[in-house]
Amino acid sequence: MIRTFRIDGIEAKRFIEPEKAPKEIRIDNNSTVLNIIQIGENQAKIEFKFTVTYSGIGMITIDGIVIYEGNIPELTSEWTHKHRMPDEVAKEVHGTIINNCIIESVILAKEVHLPPPIPPPAQFMNAKKEERKKDLEGYA
Repeated sequence: MIRTFRIDGIEAKRFIEPEKAPKEIRIDNNSTVLNIIQIGENQAKIEFKFTVTYSGIGMITIDGIVIYEGNIPELTSEWTHKHRMPDEVAKEVHGTIINNCIIESVILAKEVHLPPPIPPPAQFMNAKKEERKKDLEGYA
């Protein structure tokens, strides 16, 4: 169970002028666990880095920690020997990191004039496609 989520560092950079940005931009999000340290009998500090890359035009990086409470001996053992977390723990930890960091990334992206790092909902895109089809029917 996640007890604490904390951001310790933020960096946002734009590499080119906004008007020179290409129309099609690939946006990738990545959540990486850097280290896991046992801090109590049933708690561990998980250090992370969350990165958003904008295909050569910019980037956002967020560093922080998550305090996880649970089966810490199993977690630290698997991290020490295999450099990975048990699947259920990984799902919870990465979910927490992504959910919190995406929100911050949207705000940061706006500040440095980058597109928001979230894809538009598929339903919205499909509805727009249908609208465009109907609009073009009269011209065919």
